[in-house]
Amino acid sequence: MHCKQIKLGDVWRTCNKIRAAIFRMGINLSEYFKPLDPNGNCLISESQFISVVHGQLGGTIGLSEQEVAELADYFRVPDGRIYYTQLCDVINDSVPNFSENSDITTGLEWNDPLHTNRLSISEERRLCLLITKIASLVNMKKMILRPYFQDYELVSKNNGTITIAHFARILAYLNILISPDDFNILVKKYLKDSYTLNYVAFIHAIDQVIEYLDKHGIMDLSGDFMAVFPGRIINAELPKLPRPEIGKISAARLFGKQNIFHPALEDPKKMEHILTTLSMIQEHVLRNRLRVHVFFRHFDLLNSGRITVDQFHRGLDALALSGKQRFFLSLPDVEAVINQYRDPCDPTRVCWRTFEDDIDHVFTVKELEKTPTLKVDPPPKEVRDLPKLGGKNWQLVNTEHRNLCEDAVYKVKQKIINRRILLKPVFKDFDKHNNGHVSRNQMRQALNSNGILLSDDELFALEERFNNDMGFNYFWFLREVEPKPSDEPLYVGFLKDMKRLNSEQPTKPASRQEKDIVQIMAKIKGKVVRERIRVLEFMRNFDRCNQQVISREDFRRGLLTCRFELTCNEMETLIDVFASPLRRECVDYRRFCDVVEEAFTQPCLEKTPLIIPVQHVPTTDCEKNFLNFEERLVLGVAMQKLSKKPDLQMNLSSILTDFDKTKCGTVTRTNFLKAITLRGMYNLISNNEFDVICKCFGFERGMHDEVDYRAFLKALDILYATDKYNPF
Repeated sequence: MHCKQIKLGDVWRTCNKIRAAIFRMGINLSEYFKPLDPNGNCLISESQFISVVHGQLGGTIGLSEQEVAELADYFRVPDGRIYYTQLCDVINDSVPNFSENSDITTGLEWNDPLHTNRLSISEERRLCLLITKIASLVNMKKMILRPYFQDYELVSKNNGTITIAHFARILAYLNILISPDDFNILVKKYLKDSYTLNYVAFIHAIDQVIEYLDKHGIMDLSGDFMAVFPGRIINAELPKLPRPEIGKISAARLFGKQNIFHPALEDPKKMEHILTTLSMIQEHVLRNRLRVHVFFRHFDLLNSGRITVDQFHRGLDALALSGKQRFFLSLPDVEAVINQYRDPCDPTRVCWRTFEDDIDHVFTVKELEKTPTLKVDPPPKEVRDLPKLGGKNWQLVNTEHRNLCEDAVYKVKQKIINRRILLKPVFKDFDKHNNGHVSRNQMRQALNSNGILLSDDELFALEERFNNDMGFNYFWFLREVEPKPSDEPLYVGFLKDMKRLNSEQPTKPASRQEKDIVQIMAKIKGKVVRERIRVLEFMRNFDRCNQQVISREDFRRGLLTCRFELTCNEMETLIDVFASPLRRECVDYRRFCDVVEEAFTQPCLEKTPLIIPVQHVPTTDCEKNFLNFEERLVLGVAMQKLSKKPDLQMNLSSILTDFDKTKCGTVTRTNFLKAITLRGMYNLISNNEFDVICKCFGFERGMHDEVDYRAFLKALDILYATDKYNPF
């Protein structure tokens, strides 16, 4: 047990605390001790001394248990009693008589402004961690604590002390959130006069911690701890109890090491026995889908993770008897499991939580969220390859018996292939419980009824291989003797097609148009004007720290979200143009958004109020509307023919408007042909000229191409007006 060395300064501070209290209240300390000493020996027992100082005068003086214990140790005589008259002399004789000038005395002359109560070693450790945590928070937020406490002191005139309630309100106002236990430790340390707290000492302790951290370079520029040595940073939260037994089962299985509870256990047979027993329990839990904690948690009322040996034995028996197929555990198996998971601190208890964690590994891995890239393939290989109870290890069987069994299996397989025999229905008739097992006689009847005749030695070899405690496992037998179908599954071809479609396309070299930033911005501005898209709303979500730049991957995601239908090469061109000059791995999305917004208005118009902004007019031209030189000549001739009469005479717009039910400005090619045919205009042009007109004024609507009749009529009106007013 650790003992704290008594310091004279600590005892002197305690005496000053008692002296200040009795001077304020007018208490004679010896009057409380004399009734307990009827013989006048100047000595009393330790229990009597504690009853007076901590019991009768505890509310007045306000000493902690540690201070009372140190005071008793200091004034104790060799026989164990307390020399109380010496304490009274130290307290009363050093008090001067201020009766003549009592108006200028307050009783606080003996108080140390930095006086604090003493705590035990464990409590002092928790207090140091808590003060360090609060100091780091105060330093990180750049807070000054003293004004918050002095505001209350200016009103109450408490000379460096405040009430407990006000101390709690100040901490809550400063967002210094601590648990009730930590707050009780603070009160116990800085309590003064039983109802106030010495905030001066509290602030002084925080300032000392901050000064120490800054001096030794533990704080960074932001005021937080530097993570130079991970795992060594002071934290106010106490760590959990160590769990040295976790993971030792799998480590022992893989590397042959012994477990944490039995370092002296060096017998490989015993180690193999416990590993086999645990694998059998895992296989039983997996087959019946059991929850291990259901059988043990009602014994652990305090949720400590440890129960007695008898309780663990009862829970293990209940686990083995649960499920459709019961599992038998012998007494040596149970004792081996109990010895494996016995509590190293208390041999009468067993760590059932550790046992549950090891058994649940058959389903998944604990804390899988911490390692998202880990691939889990339950159950483990040891459980999958675990032999059935009652069966023999086929690798250890005599070679002669193994060869005889292989010959028998080959003979049965050849007869099944040649005669087209189905053995599974015959075995299913004998298997009433549908557990995949039949008896030995039923196995012989199934083979004899289908004309498969084997010798007694061959039948015994088959039984030796496929038998276990439940009978003859005909599932394993049929898996060996029945021919495997060679038909390819239907999903194989579909899977290949899906992989081919979802595979990454090879990157094509960038064309001239994909490198032209003017055409790319015109494409984006046209999309923005037509669909009224605000690009900044899609890009701003990726800039969480408001740095005005985002990464290249986030910029690509934002462009895909806007649905600009850009190719990979066009995105790379935009990234290269709008890359941040100071951070080449990021993109200046603000500059990109400002350039796109120029399609609607011009920036900084407040500086030039006379400028009238011109909105961007998007074009509907695309690669499908592109006409070469010959096609443009054909189009010019056809349009000259059709523009001889104005629309007021031909009234072509009314027919096209009737065909446009949705009033979107486009009609199908068939309706366009009907309209110009009704007005007699189709006879003026050839089929080739009609195709060129449809290609020139084509517009992609949904999944098919239509004709923009409004642009067609506008072009006819322009040609008619130009030809009418042409003097030549």
